[in-house]
Amino acid sequence: MADQPLVDRDDLSIYWDNHLRVAFETSAPHDLPAMVEASLAHVVMLGERGALSPERSRTLLRGLLELWRQIGSGERQRSWQPRVGSYDFDGSVEDPYYYLEQQLAKACGISTDDLDVQLARSRNDLDAGVFRMILRRGILEVAELLVQTANDVLDASDRTRQDLVIGHTHRRPAQPTTIGHVLSGLAQTLLSQAAELVGVYDEMNVSPLGSAAFTGTDIDIDADRLAELLGFDSAFTASYEAVAGAEHFMRLGAAYGRVTATGARWARVLQEWMNFGWVATPASFSQGSSIMPQKQNPVVLEHMVSMAGASNGDMLATYTTIAAGWYEDSNNATTDVQKHLWHATDLVVRFLRLYDGVIRELEVKDLPDDLDVVRSGATTTAVAEALAQQQVPWRAAHGVVGKLFRAGDPTTWQESQVSAALQEVGVEVTPALVELVMSAGREPRRVLQRRQPGSPGVEAVGLANAGSRARCAELTRAFRQRRDQIDAARDGLVSLAQARVSDDTTAGSGEPRLTVVGNANLDVIVHGATQLPAPGREHVVPDVEVRLGGSAAISAVRAALRGVRTDLVSRVGTDPTTEVLHALLTTDGLDLHLVRDESAPSAVTVALESPERDRSFWSSLGALAHLGPDDVPAELLARDAVLFSGYHLLPELQGQQLADLLRTARDGGALTALDTGDPCQGWTSETRRDLLELVLPHVSIFLPNEAELSGLAGVDDPEQAARSIAEQTGCRVVAKLGARGALVVDGAEVSRHCAPAVNPVDT
Repeated sequence: MADQPLVDRDDLSIYWDNHLRVAFETSAPHDLPAMVEASLAHVVMLGERGALSPERSRTLLRGLLELWRQIGSGERQRSWQPRVGSYDFDGSVEDPYYYLEQQLAKACGISTDDLDVQLARSRNDLDAGVFRMILRRGILEVAELLVQTANDVLDASDRTRQDLVIGHTHRRPAQPTTIGHVLSGLAQTLLSQAAELVGVYDEMNVSPLGSAAFTGTDIDIDADRLAELLGFDSAFTASYEAVAGAEHFMRLGAAYGRVTATGARWARVLQEWMNFGWVATPASFSQGSSIMPQKQNPVVLEHMVSMAGASNGDMLATYTTIAAGWYEDSNNATTDVQKHLWHATDLVVRFLRLYDGVIRELEVKDLPDDLDVVRSGATTTAVAEALAQQQVPWRAAHGVVGKLFRAGDPTTWQESQVSAALQEVGVEVTPALVELVMSAGREPRRVLQRRQPGSPGVEAVGLANAGSRARCAELTRAFRQRRDQIDAARDGLVSLAQARVSDDTTAGSGEPRLTVVGNANLDVIVHGATQLPAPGREHVVPDVEVRLGGSAAISAVRAALRGVRTDLVSRVGTDPTTEVLHALLTTDGLDLHLVRDESAPSAVTVALESPERDRSFWSSLGALAHLGPDDVPAELLARDAVLFSGYHLLPELQGQQLADLLRTARDGGALTALDTGDPCQGWTSETRRDLLELVLPHVSIFLPNEAELSGLAGVDDPEQAARSIAEQTGCRVVAKLGARGALVVDGAEVSRHCAPAVNPVDT
């Protein structure tokens, strides 16, 4: 027999394939957004303490903000679940910690050797902080669902305070109660669980960041500032416990086990009520039978019981895994339990959604009538208590009722039979006492008038529910305050990081800022190429030049060299070409926002150049083909001017998609400009319509050359073409006419401007 393979992927070792890959695929979606958020706070703090220079801080923050835009939480995303569901494990790094370094270096355009983001911290305290940041949001989601469900249970309780049913103990009929009374108690279990999560959250929301490996650091850092930036209530007081501790994990696992265990108990009671026909089986939570068409199976309740078992399994796995570790930083006690807690969080969220959904559809159906309640024996305790109130000793009263019930249920009792039973235990018999026994045994609805607090009495249930609603409101405020705190901290941190990126020598000077969005690529210029070689032949040319290409990239560099603070947004690959492109773009005054696309290389254009002829071009768009609206940070549309360039080379930034960005920029007060270039496939009616009807109405300045001007307008004369476009769109047209200078059409005004004398580079 052939050996079974020990790996699924031949490019990975046994250990990497069977553990590191699986661990990465499980944890990276959760860990990475929190790692980026924690790293933003860390770099801000290091900059404030002077441990990093302003320039180094800006470089790192710029890269981290780019990663946050790609993988961080969406706009006020309420779910604790990550926005990005998976990351490919390519085997180049072993875990999310090193993956963060790898991706940050790419986003910053530097080597991983040049990173400072891990200065004065360890994987230990970063992991410990990240785990808390992830779980605290999960706690809030569960807690908010608990309170929501409690409110809905209370609504159902108020509706059913007079709906009499038979209460059971040990699965036997016991005493009359109401659906509302049962639900009133159920609401209190939910509120007890929610109240426990307040304490669990507060213990979770203590920052371990700054404890480093476990003994702290000699570098002058501020752990309290880190805690503040990330919305923690406080920083650690013992650096060892900060990374070795697991009490907060165990408390959370146990709390989740409580939620599902009690919910499962309720599900079983509810299923029995459905079997009795007291409440309807909700169709939207049921499944039919494969063979018995009459059946409607409330399988949701069975699933809830099974989910409780899985939740308890997660709790057990958490405890046993922690118990297997030493009291020190170890994978057992911290890292390895996260998947169980994440699974438990997801499971409890889904459990409570089902719980609440079933409660909202709770419909009373065929309740037991009073005779059914009496025949079940549920009123016998009331008979014994009535006798006790007439000074009959309790044990004697209990014996009388027991004897009577063994002979028959209260509907069969006769006055003579009751009198004989009372006389037998030495009780003085009166007609009133006999009537008391008979009525107490036959009137189950007396329980609705019971005044004891917490009882099934209609008023008592109402008072209990009012108190529970007050607790709901109090807990809602508590959880909202905690969510608002971490949301505000996150928003403030991102805004602060963005401000730090913008801090430079021109900050506050009032100098204009320009954003350029569009094509950035390498130009490979083949000089002296008069014609293509014949097939199979080689031709030697005077020179092949590699230089910066792309109208957007060149415009951004030229603007920065002219002293205008400029941001360039483009999309590039992760291939070697990208490093050359990044080096060519590195210019004082130019901030790069290059979205790294691992699925495509950077764009390259090959141009054949000869003094005897116009150039011809071959272009590979690569990553540029995927540059879209989501790649443009909103804050960069709020600059003084925004130029979009290379329109026809950006298939995902055309038509309405570009129009929306232009509108946003103009609404924010920016002057907008567009340089389209010439369409490779010529001017079609659709291309003209998109530009004239969708795009150019949101453009302040249109920058075509003569061929583009005529092609768009369908008019050969440049002035007529420019007038036509300006009239249709309302934009100012600045046409580039080469040696003849520029033609400007601004409303009804037309002007021409001479070109300066230069030695041309392009032909």
